[in-house]
Amino acid sequence: MVRGRNESDNMNHYQAIILALDSLGGEGTIREVNESIQTKYPNKWRDAGTAMADMAPESLGGNCSSNVSDEYRILESVLLAR
Repeated sequence: MVRGRNESDNMNHYQAIILALDSLGGEGTIREVNESIQTKYPNKWRDAGTAMADMAPESLGGNCSSNVSDEYRILESVLLAR
């Protein structure tokens, strides 16, 4: 490791979300993902909600306006009943 650098320097928000979901057993709420990311990478990224929505392909409930590359469009959009 280069002095003064850490692993999050080479990571983007989408990768951090994927790692957070992996650590949560493969699924999690926006709140859980935010907490996981803030614990491991404090103050590196803001809320993951929009990024997570952009990570769902259209075929799995994602939006058509997302410009996230296909390599990160791997989430399924799920709405919780109230």
